[in-house]
Amino acid sequence: MTQHADLSRSPARSRAARRTGALGAVLLAGAVLVGSALPPAAATGPTAARTPADTAAAQPLATTSSAAAGSLDVAVTDISHPVSHPGDEVTIRAKVTNTSDATVSDAVAQLTIDYVAITSRTEIDEWTTADLLDPVRGNPIPRTIGDLAPGASKNVSFTYDPGAQTFRGFGARKLAVAAGDATGRLGIARSFLVYDADGLEREPMQVSVLAAVTSPAVDPADPSTAELELAQQAASGQRLDGVLQVAESTKLSLAIDPDTIGVAAKSDDPALIEWSERMTAAAASTTTYTLPSHDPDLAALAHANVRTTGARSFLQAPRRGNWEVPESWRGNLSWPADGVVPDVETVGLGVAAKRGHVVVGSGGLAYEGAGTVTGRADVRTPSGTARAVVADTDLTRAFLAATDLSGADTETSAESFASTAAATTVSTPTEGAQRLLAETAALVTQTPNDPPSLAIVAPRTWTPDAEGASEILNELDAAGWVDVTTIDTLFAQDAPDVARTALSKRTVAKAELGATNVAALERARDAVVTFSSVAVDHSSQIWRPGVTRLIAPLAVAHRADTGLREALVKQTLEASNALTQQSVTVVPRQDVNFITDKGNIPVRVRNTLGVDATVTVVLRPDHPRLTVDARSTEVIPAGQEIDVQVPVRAIGSGDVAVTAQVLTPTGAKISDDSSFQVRVRAGWEELGTWIAAGLVALLFLAGIWRTVRRGRSPYRATSKDVEEATGTAPEAPETTRAATADSVAARAE
Repeated sequence: MTQHADLSRSPARSRAARRTGALGAVLLAGAVLVGSALPPAAATGPTAARTPADTAAAQPLATTSSAAAGSLDVAVTDISHPVSHPGDEVTIRAKVTNTSDATVSDAVAQLTIDYVAITSRTEIDEWTTADLLDPVRGNPIPRTIGDLAPGASKNVSFTYDPGAQTFRGFGARKLAVAAGDATGRLGIARSFLVYDADGLEREPMQVSVLAAVTSPAVDPADPSTAELELAQQAASGQRLDGVLQVAESTKLSLAIDPDTIGVAAKSDDPALIEWSERMTAAAASTTTYTLPSHDPDLAALAHANVRTTGARSFLQAPRRGNWEVPESWRGNLSWPADGVVPDVETVGLGVAAKRGHVVVGSGGLAYEGAGTVTGRADVRTPSGTARAVVADTDLTRAFLAATDLSGADTETSAESFASTAAATTVSTPTEGAQRLLAETAALVTQTPNDPPSLAIVAPRTWTPDAEGASEILNELDAAGWVDVTTIDTLFAQDAPDVARTALSKRTVAKAELGATNVAALERARDAVVTFSSVAVDHSSQIWRPGVTRLIAPLAVAHRADTGLREALVKQTLEASNALTQQSVTVVPRQDVNFITDKGNIPVRVRNTLGVDATVTVVLRPDHPRLTVDARSTEVIPAGQEIDVQVPVRAIGSGDVAVTAQVLTPTGAKISDDSSFQVRVRAGWEELGTWIAAGLVALLFLAGIWRTVRRGRSPYRATSKDVEEATGTAPEAPETTRAATADSVAARAE
């Protein structure tokens, strides 16, 4: 993912275009009223040799009024020796662009360098923010440019030998490249030449740079699009690719949302997988902190007074893909949203969540004295003391102005409560490097024995010109008085005992998600976690995606579009309610007839989840004539519905309204109640049996009585009827004949 930045079209460059226009014209008009404008004061000391071609342009560009004032944009693009020493011949290159709609004829560029070393950061700030026509001290070295058509650019080069001048000692010198025509100065770039005349070893000051690796704002209901947007930001030349390249080539410290790496690592996109592997490797070679998964807005959580610890805390939200965080990454960092100064409640939330290392930017905790102190402060909160790293405003602005391609405003946010500070005019990596070298040289000069340690904090939107940012940091690290180090070294230092602007106790930013919505998301999160117990050993298949959806609107990235975030909150709450209230339900049924003293009432339960659900069904009659003997627990297969038999007992007869409830294994109610009518007729089953038995007995006796009453049937055949029909008499049985004979023979006398 190689990045090739086009600095000529960089948003950073256009954003930092030189101050021209109205303010300069007003000042100039005032000067004209009191007298003609004075030419710049000449510097003491010999001047550099001029070529014959530049003789005609040897005089300084006049600072008189011009209708085309500010029509030329000038940028210093290269200084061959960022830190020059005696004997070095320095080449300074600049680019002049006509930003007007008219041709600038016979344009001339001039290099001017003041030989006096700068020892104050205030003087550096005043120089870089001076107006177009403010005086420039020094002897100019001219170069002819010629005609510049609208939109055209030309490069100019100057050769300068600091040793030939009256430079003394160590420090930065004011450097200016101005351009104009016969009407006067039309554009100027103000930078620095850093010169070390003595070459002494100095106690280095430490400078740390921190950058974030976070996902873009995503819709949790559309994971495929979320992955696509992440892939776009990790593509060559984009934000996350730029951060990766800087981390691979410098000592950049990282604060990473582990969910971002988890999505990339589990992706089907080979390029995204490669990016995640490279980022993980780069993170292993520097100090890396984990942000809470999904990078939630800490201020919104703090102001809604939600839980910060435990399994149900948004600060413990699951990662998509269940990606495992490397053990070397540190988990004690809190990074509130960019652009605002955090309040004590927000910092205290970080401490309570065991994230007591807090990043404070946007001018917060500003030093109230003169000079510069180490960027470490302790902040006392009701939850304990936080160790804060305080971003250095001027260094951060200069670094971002020279490296950020995002087009985002690097000025202090309108929501910031920091004091107003002047803007920088840095627009190229070279100007950024020279500004940082000048700032650090002034600091080391002021406090040679104990220079302060400072931090540069890039916002989450930082889209670095990777080559330029790496160049700046490496040149800064190469300077003998600066040690570019990781930010943990600054956290480890003791906070200086100095007066700082106190953080407010509670301040709610306009872009922050309201406490009502945050509380609703928290309640929905509790409901999802509680409901997930129906899946028993597979509960993570329910609560992980459910909580991931709920935390999405809380991401810091959603501060950029509050309207879209409100719609997302509504959509997310509706989806969570559907999950917990409609996934496992009682199927409505008709009225039930219950005619026994003891039995079961079936309750049909439907499960639309993708996993089996273990539920307990409870019946609640509205009258004691029907009592429930026990609750019934059943496993409802995924995507099916079954009858759950609930044992009940009838005490009397009558109609009873019964409410059916479905509970989780932990006893929490799942869905809305379902009611039906039960017609209770106690003992009717036994009575009906006796009645039926009696009826059967009566029918049996009636049959017998009927048979007896009717007697022999007249249609029944007799023996006589048989003899007449056959014509024969039936023979007497042998025993009968024998008996007759015997009786005759034995007649009595």
